[in-house]
Amino acid sequence: MDSGFEITKDVLDRQASRMRIHSEEYEAALARLRQRAGASWGDDGIFVVINQAWVDCCHTTLAAKGALSGVIGDTGTGMAVANRNVREADGTFALPEADRWA
Repeated sequence: MDSGFEITKDVLDRQASRMRIHSEEYEAALARLRQRAGASWGDDGIFVVINQAWVDCCHTTLAAKGALSGVIGDTGTGMAVANRNVREADGTFALPEADRWA
């Protein structure tokens, strides 16, 4: 059945690689945010409580987003594995050409 939608295997490989690169870049950005997450506002008074709540929120958010970078990388790896499996299946189950003379 032809759905009118097709993805070439080379394009899928390229996009899988881009997903893995995006995962690494995302993780690097989160690492920079983690370095700044515990920064103090330099106040010893009333803002200490607010600052601690802010730091806790930052750490919780970064922990959740950190898991996302792994999912992005795993998606890229899954795309590459699926593409490899399709290539192997195409080669294994290729039907012989019909006999032109029959």
